[in-house]
Amino acid sequence: MNPILIVWFKEMLDTLRDRRTLWAMILAPVLVMPLLIILPQWLVAEQRKTQETAVVKVAVAGGEHAPGLIGFLRASAAVEVIETGDPGGVVREGKASVGLSIPSGFDATLGQEQAAPVITLLADQSRITQSLPAARVEALLKTYAQSIVARRLAARGVDASLLTPFEVEAQNIASPQQMGGAFLGMMLPLFIVLWGLVGGMYTAIDVTAGEKERLTLEPLLTTPAGRTQIVLGKLLAVMTTSLGALLLAIGSMLAAFVLAPPRWGPNGPAVAFSIPPQTALLVLLAVLPVALMFGALEMAVCIFARSFKEAQNYIVPLQFVVIIPATSIVFLPDVSLPLLTYAIPVFGVIVILRDLLLGAAGVAPFGVMLASSIVYAGLGVVLAVYQFRQENVLFRS
Repeated sequence: MNPILIVWFKEMLDTLRDRRTLWAMILAPVLVMPLLIILPQWLVAEQRKTQETAVVKVAVAGGEHAPGLIGFLRASAAVEVIETGDPGGVVREGKASVGLSIPSGFDATLGQEQAAPVITLLADQSRITQSLPAARVEALLKTYAQSIVARRLAARGVDASLLTPFEVEAQNIASPQQMGGAFLGMMLPLFIVLWGLVGGMYTAIDVTAGEKERLTLEPLLTTPAGRTQIVLGKLLAVMTTSLGALLLAIGSMLAAFVLAPPRWGPNGPAVAFSIPPQTALLVLLAVLPVALMFGALEMAVCIFARSFKEAQNYIVPLQFVVIIPATSIVFLPDVSLPLLTYAIPVFGVIVILRDLLLGAAGVAPFGVMLASSIVYAGLGVVLAVYQFRQENVLFRS
């Protein structure tokens, strides 16, 4: 039997006996991913539903200058008027969601049809939850303003509809599947690359620093298998757990989307998710080299450690190599990038994954990304083999 497969089989047995690896490989993707998808959606929807139906407390200064407006607001079931001399202070104290400052002579100015008076709407914009109450109050003020315009035109015998010669109706021509692809394009690349790193992390630590800590590395090195074969066997085990965790994470994520499909916009339709088989194969082809690179780098770093705990400390910085470029894709959702950008490690893979899910990946960018990723993966394997050939690294005390 091939020595590489023997080493792989031995490491997989050890992996399946380790509860930490099983958690990272199976339980975390299956349990955590649906929670990350469904729980935030549910919380946002519930909070928005509450804000849309709750009575908005409005602190008003200068209400005596606009009895008509105050009467209009009081007649609305959507707001509760609190008269005060310092609406900003009341809002800051959290006793009201929105504040209004009405200038003196407001009604008199309206009657004389002079320059439009200015009502100041006060809101604490550092509190995200206050944006919807402020928008609701602003909509009420616009409704009141429109009623004044309608009265003025009626007094002159002018039809108010003359002010609206035409209306604009926005229509989204993207299909639900395209919207689903856009939604996945913002989120899935991050999770794919992140699980490509995290999924095999505990296996990489266990087959290197863990073996040193258990004193089982020395007997393995005395076997007929060469150092390169040992590295490749261990790396194959890391790849197996990494890809297994990745597939479970993607599967549970898509299942969560099917069970609780998100909506594009507060009142928009639910998006649909479908990944064509050819796109899924290209995604897997794009991920394989980067997962190989991550596994090799993890082994090269962890073999330097003396213990499992020390290896965990060494491997944490690698996560930032993924997180920083992955989060940047959120700010570059539809930006066309130069061809050489796809050769940047990790970033190029994330961008091509986004393009694949959007159905916009080109042959040249994919080729540049794949070729560069294979080169980086090869360098990672060479580094791991080099580390395993250094006696001062293997037997570092």
